[in-house]
Amino acid sequence: MTVEEALKRERVGSLPLQAPVRVGPATTVPQTLEKMRSEGAGCVLVCDGDRLVGIFTERDVLNKLFGKEHRSDLTIDALMTPNARCLHPDDTLAEAIRLMTERGYRHIPLVEKDGRVAGVIAANDIVHYIAEHFPVEVVNLPPELHQTFTTKEGA
Repeated sequence: MTVEEALKRERVGSLPLQAPVRVGPATTVPQTLEKMRSEGAGCVLVCDGDRLVGIFTERDVLNKLFGKEHRSDLTIDALMTPNARCLHPDDTLAEAIRLMTERGYRHIPLVEKDGRVAGVIAANDIVHYIAEHFPVEVVNLPPELHQTFTTKEGA
């Protein structure tokens, strides 16, 4: 099976994803940042119970917080991205890659058909999948993606 075939076949829900870091909409921004730092998370899902209401990412920290003054009681719902684009656990890795590439996302929430949060997939999860399942292809990649070799390597 080729990498392309595997990405079109493999479901995002089958990857060994870590449990998403969650906060409620009324969580303060400092509390949210501390939770991201302590959990080593690139994003937090903002949830009302089991329902996703938004996402807050490292990119949001840079674009919405860095270099700006905010009240310490500001809640995360004021800065999160509401109505985040989501995938279902049964969507393919190819669909996740397409969405990440087209929209510039690094994290995509996974939501069950009934609306409950199922997880979050990160670009890093896809890279690990490819490296683990296709090590020969990864090791033999040229230094630049569009580079081709005209002669064989070695002596």
